[in-house]
Amino acid sequence: MSTTIKSFALAVLFALPVSYAAAQIDQTDPDVSARELIEAAQKSEQLVEEISSTHPDALQEQASPLAAMLGLREAVKKNDFEAASKFLDRRYIEDDIGDFNDEQLLRALGYVWNRQNILDITSISDAPDGDLDDGLPSYRDQVGLVSLKEEDVPIYVQRVPDGKGGRIWKLSNATVARIPDMWDELGYGETAIQLSGILPEFTFLGMQNWQIAGAIVFFLLAWPAAVLISYLLMRIALLIPNRFPLGIQRFFRGSFRFFLFLHIARYFIGELGLSLTSRILIESAGFDYIAWTVLLMGLLSLLRDYQIRKMQYAGNTHYVALLKPFTTIIKVFVVTIIALFWAKQAGYDMSTILAGLGVGSLAVALAAQKTLENVIGAITLYTARPVSAGDFCRFGNVTGTVEEIGLRSTLIRTLDRSMLVIPNSVFSSVEIENFTERDRIRYFRRYQMVLPSREQLEHVLEAVRNLMVAEEKVLNETISVRFENIQEGTAVLRLDAGVDTTNYQEFLLVAEQLNLGIVEIGASSGARFGGPRQLIEFENTDEHNASS
Repeated sequence: MSTTIKSFALAVLFALPVSYAAAQIDQTDPDVSARELIEAAQKSEQLVEEISSTHPDALQEQASPLAAMLGLREAVKKNDFEAASKFLDRRYIEDDIGDFNDEQLLRALGYVWNRQNILDITSISDAPDGDLDDGLPSYRDQVGLVSLKEEDVPIYVQRVPDGKGGRIWKLSNATVARIPDMWDELGYGETAIQLSGILPEFTFLGMQNWQIAGAIVFFLLAWPAAVLISYLLMRIALLIPNRFPLGIQRFFRGSFRFFLFLHIARYFIGELGLSLTSRILIESAGFDYIAWTVLLMGLLSLLRDYQIRKMQYAGNTHYVALLKPFTTIIKVFVVTIIALFWAKQAGYDMSTILAGLGVGSLAVALAAQKTLENVIGAITLYTARPVSAGDFCRFGNVTGTVEEIGLRSTLIRTLDRSMLVIPNSVFSSVEIENFTERDRIRYFRRYQMVLPSREQLEHVLEAVRNLMVAEEKVLNETISVRFENIQEGTAVLRLDAGVDTTNYQEFLLVAEQLNLGIVEIGASSGARFGGPRQLIEFENTDEHNASS
């Protein structure tokens, strides 16, 4: 297995309920993901099972550096510190380690090791003579390194006499002698020790019991701290004159406050002296990505609200409905990008993910072809603006009022008060007559009449012209009253004029007055209406009066 792939081996080896106050030191985490850790841990477990099944006594015999480390690992996992002490070389160093007993040495080394190291156990030599090509003495192998402020302390295993004429591998006495120095700089204090003794013994994500309790306390304290800071910043922001104070308040009380909460909690939890394994697992959990995602979503919503208010003040309210879905599309794009970065940090193969997204996007595009057409239709309707919500229009043979233009469809309230749902792709692709945009309403009629003489027809035309000129709402420059045609023995009169109104009910009132006037003109001229169409027939007035 590649040396860049780390495992949980030493983290599990020293996963003990140690409890101290963390020292203030920042070590750079290796480029390792949680996925790599889990996979390497599984391989390490398989290696242990293979060795135990093929050589049951190999771990106790400490016949190689790998056997010594695995044997120490198994003893510590069982809390058998008497057995684990056999893997420490304490020769010639009693004065250097002071009052530390074997259990304390192992716990201390486990903590300082885990803060900076995750060992690839498969890279440790399984040869009885160790790794002879590492540039070290033939009896010594290096398995790690602990960095102090002034120096780096290597972690060695070495081959020592077993007292029976043979040789076995143990943690080097040079390493054991430096454990107190490492502990003085990287260890914890009495408060954490006491807290660890009070709490039940348990671990989670590589954290010890006192660290888990501290993380919970910091989460609880982070929220009121975030509330206070966000409130103060909100008050400062509101001092600047603006048109949307409610939007600013919503941003600082929502997404910004949650962003601060996660970052404050992460900062204080980082001061607990977590193991490198814990830090990698927490980083891979994506808390930072969640915090930034929430903040960016809040900023996009704030920008959207600002633009909406700006459009409303400028009188461009028709763009508001388009701005909301456009913002949603941007949010989806941003979340997708952030999710891809998180997946990369978590250790997933980006080429595989992108290939999957490509295939998935193609499938979605094919499945959502009609939906995409409707979305494009909505964009066309909002940009070209043939109609807006509230407009009275004609679409094909349908006449009604536009209730809403959504992303997928347009809602029209018909004259029968029913709701007609028309897909945007259809609505935007055919002719639309917008009656609301008229600057006036046209009065256009054709009448047919039977005429006995030219004089009678001229009298009717002149009387109708005078009628239309006398109507206040009729625009004089648009009046046209003409003898248009002779058709099947009748005279066709063409009446055309513009009525100065956009209110259809008001237009109907004007049209009604004109129609009544025309009827009156016809009656005064002896006209007679009949048949399935408008027909005015003139009789000889003298004969009509005589007969009556």
